[in-house]
Amino acid sequence: MRLLLCFAVLAWSTATAGTTASFDVRPEQALLARLLPHQAQQFELGTLPTANGHERFRIAGGNGHIQVAGSTPSALLFGVNWYLKYVAHVQISPNGDRVSDAPFPLPTTAIDKETPYPYRYALNENVDGYTAPYWDWPRWQREIDVLALSGINAVLIERGTDSVLYQTFRDVGYADQDIRDWITQPAHQNWQLMGNLCCFNGPISTALMHKRAASAQKIIARLRQLGITPVLPGFYGIVPADFQRRFPQAHVVPQGEWAGFTRPGWLDPRDPMFAKLAAAFYRHQRELFGDSSIYDMEVFQEGGDAGDVPVPQAARDVQNALRTAHPGARWMMLAWQGNPRQDLLAGVDRNDLLIIDIDHDRVPRDNRQKDFQGAPFLFGGIWEFGGRTTLGANIRNITERLQRLGRINHNMAGTAVFTEGMDTNPFAFDLFTEMAWRHAPVDLAAWTADYVRRRYGAADPHALAAWNVLLHTAYDIHVDQVVFNSERDAAQESLFNAQPSLTANRASNWSPEAMRYSAQAFKQALPELLQVAPALRNSETYQYDLVDVARQTLANESRLLLPQIKDAYDTKSRPRFEALTQRWLQLMDLQDQLLATNRCFLVGHWLAPVQPWASSPAERARLDYDARSLLTTWGERKASEGAALHDYGNKDWAGLTRDYYRLRWQTYFSTLDLALRTGAPPKAIDWFAMGEAWNRGTQVYRDEPVGNAYNVATRIVEALQRGAPAR
Repeated sequence: MRLLLCFAVLAWSTATAGTTASFDVRPEQALLARLLPHQAQQFELGTLPTANGHERFRIAGGNGHIQVAGSTPSALLFGVNWYLKYVAHVQISPNGDRVSDAPFPLPTTAIDKETPYPYRYALNENVDGYTAPYWDWPRWQREIDVLALSGINAVLIERGTDSVLYQTFRDVGYADQDIRDWITQPAHQNWQLMGNLCCFNGPISTALMHKRAASAQKIIARLRQLGITPVLPGFYGIVPADFQRRFPQAHVVPQGEWAGFTRPGWLDPRDPMFAKLAAAFYRHQRELFGDSSIYDMEVFQEGGDAGDVPVPQAARDVQNALRTAHPGARWMMLAWQGNPRQDLLAGVDRNDLLIIDIDHDRVPRDNRQKDFQGAPFLFGGIWEFGGRTTLGANIRNITERLQRLGRINHNMAGTAVFTEGMDTNPFAFDLFTEMAWRHAPVDLAAWTADYVRRRYGAADPHALAAWNVLLHTAYDIHVDQVVFNSERDAAQESLFNAQPSLTANRASNWSPEAMRYSAQAFKQALPELLQVAPALRNSETYQYDLVDVARQTLANESRLLLPQIKDAYDTKSRPRFEALTQRWLQLMDLQDQLLATNRCFLVGHWLAPVQPWASSPAERARLDYDARSLLTTWGERKASEGAALHDYGNKDWAGLTRDYYRLRWQTYFSTLDLALRTGAPPKAIDWFAMGEAWNRGTQVYRDEPVGNAYNVATRIVEALQRGAPAR
């Protein structure tokens, strides 16, 4: 194969037949300058034709430079990342980097890779709630850079859709205040776009909508520069509750409730008003954000009711409205909890669908050619829910089932990073985003050894031992006898974060109800990490992992300790009850001190970005409540308690642990202790009121870490070795 580097345009061409690629590589060069300021000049970036219609990249050394070429911007950047992983042995990760200032080595042999999958998508709709609702531009820029380097070529952007909805309903006569009362604040807004709720904690301000639209424009522009398709919300018929009253001739199907919230109504897509609203929606969206080729619409998401509307025809009209505004565009939808319905699929042109498959049945459904009636689908990776900090995943789902589905389903068109929050479990993220480019079975032990080397800087024996423990515990989740509810591939939560009860077995209602691996076996990982060579301990990646593993070790201990506390209470052994509950609270104190040492585990890091979005003290209070309540009560009392939404977004974060989770358990233990002393029944506690007090609090939390993670982790090992008090 003849290789020619044209310095003027930095474009490579080869004799291989394929579609000629031509794109400006300057945005990719700028990305490298941001992420690799000391080595960016070593790279010569170029373009390649596709190979048999497949995206590909090539890595080589020449002219004293690291030469990377790709058939698309995404392939090019993933080629750079492949070089970083397997030649330079460094890491850019969602939770920190390990890159020295030293020059990188030149490749000694050429590396060629290709992918048969045209779509490598990222972002669950809920990311806009559980992770990114108040991110500023520098934070978004970093995320986009990491996603682009990870080979992602399509990203959902929901920010700014509030302005589109506002203008759409103003066009048909809604007053400014009325429609702003209907639109939900940023951290809860994505559930409104999916048709789950409305009107929570409003009104949204005009100034905030303007800021969000301007921010979305900047985000979308950067995605396009890097060759990433911005996936935008589409219009499928959500309308305010009073739409039927305002337009008596319109056919609106009430959608009832979702988890205690009143859902928006669903305007029959056959109704003439639907075409009018859809045209206005897409017109305003185009004016603000331009066109896309993929639009996300979740009809009947987690419930909903078609009423007397024939679903095949309604779905066809939804698709036709999209096609009228955007000919050739794809309709993206989820395979989740019975969706997409078979009658919906029967009514549309399935060639223009894109289904994200996040099936979580106990027995996995593998014949997706049949289930989706031939519609293209993406294999979804969803190992985390609620943006929680839980460590773990069903890795075999990534390494084995993903490849199997690709072999047996000709309609599998790619992969989708679909965790409900981002920037947890960097191991799973790294592995999953690589799978679209791997065709042979993965030797997980060898892959993990490579991961350890690039993450810490050497194949340290203690680091390898720690990760061997993790591979056989938290990352070896099985579908077994543990009731996992809707979270098949996720690990169990910390009971420190649960609403206090002696029989608590999870913090949120839909998570696994017991340990999904041996807590005792997992406990061996932390001492090994503490013995990693001192020279390797200062990287951001080691520091993150040390805190994460120590945090999970404590979380697992909560599941071992709570049954002992229950036994002491049931047997009326007050001295033992007091000793065990004090130990529980002391471990929570240790956890808060540990979490405070790393910025990724600070509640202040979540709350600090809120303030710049507010234009008045009153709006600041509303937005703070929006961000805080998503972690705790989630919604109003009916949703929080009646529908058990409370603590769905729980996090192991410093500040939140100390001022909320610990306070709940301390209050609860005090009532039980009083009951043991007096013989009276324990006093009932209004947990929702306690959550609301924190939600509306004005505590200012640190946005910068404090303390030494290694010292606190060492104290955790010592504390766990001392064990619980004897009977």
